[in-house]
Amino acid sequence: MPKRLLFVEANTTGTGMLALRMAQEQGLQPVFLTNKPSRYAGLSETGCAVLVVDTNDYGALHEVITANLQVGELEGIVTTSEFYLEVVAQLTEAFHLPGNSPAAMRNCRNKALTRQTLKAAGVHQPKFAVCRAEAELAAAVEAVGLPCVVKPADDTGSFGVLCCTTLAEVAIHAVSILGQHTNIRGQRTAGTVLVEEYLNAPEFSVEMFTWDGRTTCVGITQKSLTGFPYFVESRHIFPAMLTPEAERDIRQTVFRTLEAVGITLGATHTEVKLTPQGCAIVEINARLAGGMIPELVWHATGIDLLKQQIKSAGGVAPDLSVTRHRYGGIQFMVADAEGELQEIQGLQAARAVPGIEQVVVTAQIPTRVRPRQSAYDRLGFIIAAGDTHEDTVASLARAAGEIRLAGRLGERLNGGGGAR
Repeated sequence: MPKRLLFVEANTTGTGMLALRMAQEQGLQPVFLTNKPSRYAGLSETGCAVLVVDTNDYGALHEVITANLQVGELEGIVTTSEFYLEVVAQLTEAFHLPGNSPAAMRNCRNKALTRQTLKAAGVHQPKFAVCRAEAELAAAVEAVGLPCVVKPADDTGSFGVLCCTTLAEVAIHAVSILGQHTNIRGQRTAGTVLVEEYLNAPEFSVEMFTWDGRTTCVGITQKSLTGFPYFVESRHIFPAMLTPEAERDIRQTVFRTLEAVGITLGATHTEVKLTPQGCAIVEINARLAGGMIPELVWHATGIDLLKQQIKSAGGVAPDLSVTRHRYGGIQFMVADAEGELQEIQGLQAARAVPGIEQVVVTAQIPTRVRPRQSAYDRLGFIIAAGDTHEDTVASLARAAGEIRLAGRLGERLNGGGGAR
């Protein structure tokens, strides 16, 4: 009988359902634990066994695993969702399976703990203050300065992240965060606001993989942001164009960071800014990158990070051998105006552009759209691959220029430059 690999929930775009099929291709029997199967488009088509359970309750998860599976047939427990990293760590520890420690996952999931841990380790990061009440905000802003970034300590996808230029803006946004007691998955929030120094510098993410006490840098992704004062990633290019000195600084800083928070296994996605003072850590995601970055890594290097993550969850050494040297890029479709999206036009023309690998619509149409405020406002994506950085960027730009977001009565909901 095939060994079972348990998935506790998943992300709703990108690698979520693909991971289930990947497990099957590796001879494993995936079992999907969720509190809401209807959340996942395509789940029924995977043929995966589904157990409905309160995934926000460790006790309920432990009980359903014990009741339905014998320990000897359980290969591993994993998630592709940021929201379930800590409970998965608790389960792998309880069932003596490969995984990171619950303490390491707490250090990464709670960005206030991340900041405090990195400060103790002497890792370069923005100035910050942790607030749990409105009365603490004025002192926080005085310590950090303006403009500053205000965000919840334990959310994901740039949700609730805002650049504020006045104390009044900080107070309004922070009070809104503090008033949210549960997140999008129904989990209790940390009730904590981070006020951070705004670093006006290029942003990158570092894709690393840890196995058997050794961390490997798979590569560095170049990011483009849009929608200021929000921080929504609009484009990724892998690998980034960097000087050898900048690349060395970024790698060494992230190696120190992962050691400080206690990462011992699997993929990590660490966001950084390259400031005049050197690499500064923005945040650590103790999981595979979102935003289809693993797909870009595969186009550029031949490394299938999702496959290696599944292997490592089952205790099998990953293969991080580079088999090609190319570039991969992704451009997200987002609206520039509020309205009702009725149709996305130009998809076939975009697919016909040389170098384009995928053009995918992820939104359920028709739908209400708005200018982007978080990753949840993305409507689809375009992926390109090329032999050079310039070719890849040009293919994305040309394909994006073919896309038209058409609203009610024919109004255009994206700018003349296409899906930006």
